[in-house]
Amino acid sequence: MGTGVGQKKFEMNRRQFLRYSACGGVSLGLGNLISCSETIRIPKVNALFGDIQIIDAHAHPDWDCQCPASERPPYTSTIKYMKELGMVASCFAAVGDQVHWRRGRLRDTEYGSTMTQLNWWKGDLRSGKIKLVLKASDVPKAIGPDSPPGAILSIEGGDPLEGKPERVNEFYRYGVRMITLIHYRNNELGDLMASQEGVPPGPRNNGLTPAGRKVVERMQELGMVVDVAHADSATLKQIAEMTERPLLDSHTSLCPVEDLVRCRRDRTWKDMELVAKTGGVVCTWSFARKFRITFMDWAREILQMKRRLGIAHVGLGTDGGWPPGDSVNGYRDIRDLTGLMAAMKDVGFSHDEIAAYMGGNLLGLLRSCIS
Repeated sequence: MGTGVGQKKFEMNRRQFLRYSACGGVSLGLGNLISCSETIRIPKVNALFGDIQIIDAHAHPDWDCQCPASERPPYTSTIKYMKELGMVASCFAAVGDQVHWRRGRLRDTEYGSTMTQLNWWKGDLRSGKIKLVLKASDVPKAIGPDSPPGAILSIEGGDPLEGKPERVNEFYRYGVRMITLIHYRNNELGDLMASQEGVPPGPRNNGLTPAGRKVVERMQELGMVVDVAHADSATLKQIAEMTERPLLDSHTSLCPVEDLVRCRRDRTWKDMELVAKTGGVVCTWSFARKFRITFMDWAREILQMKRRLGIAHVGLGTDGGWPPGDSVNGYRDIRDLTGLMAAMKDVGFSHDEIAAYMGGNLLGLLRSCIS
């Protein structure tokens, strides 16, 4: 749809986007949206950009934080927002090391806590609010009032596995199709990039452990996505050297320097290239940095990654589920992804390239890993 009738439709839809965004006190400059009212919202993506399937590689929609209702944050990703945007599917990530990073405030095991979170979403599955994605073909092509978005059950942090490959089998039978091996602790599988402030990460393993290797092998034998987000450079390198399927880095951003200490949760080119060489996808999130504060900055970052890695190896992973406030200007929740799409158009991306970034590349990875 990059030329001819499809291109004209795209241009018309972008004009619609600008019109819908125009209101008293609203500024749209270089892809940066500044809201004048929480009541003003951009319509569904398919009304603006045609047939693009948005799939979020990492989020926590309507997450059960196992905390009092008064402490629940205003999540940036919800099933309601997915429906309003027209997002066809998302990763629904249970936090696998919540007991660790809440430092005694949650009386449970990591396994028990993870199961509680997954069971929360099973309620939404039973009610028909979401559709379980067990294989790539389960991802909806589009959603409507009577067609729920797809849910890719995931675990962020392999701590509940306790280094046991047989636990992989158990979670697979439950419906989990993605595991982020490392989160905020140097666990039984490998080492992390950066710890949570005030939470000791524990002793390092010097990379992927023997148990981590067995877990990766078991995941790929069964048909699960290996997510290397949060894994440090050494752990990532060792996973990339042994993997038999494409790897996913589900949520990060580009680090402008080759200094792992300064980069913390952002990826260097060297690490991104390791993921791309497996045929994998590196997904970027909405979080702001000193050099990344607008939608246009975010779009230019994706453009750099396209030129260095190839458009087939870049995707979207919002980390939605956490409170807004640290994101690029104008991003309040996933419904504002239309602002990024407009900025990507402004910096020269074609319709097909935007579609690839927004979900097409992740769908291709799912076909390679969980079909």
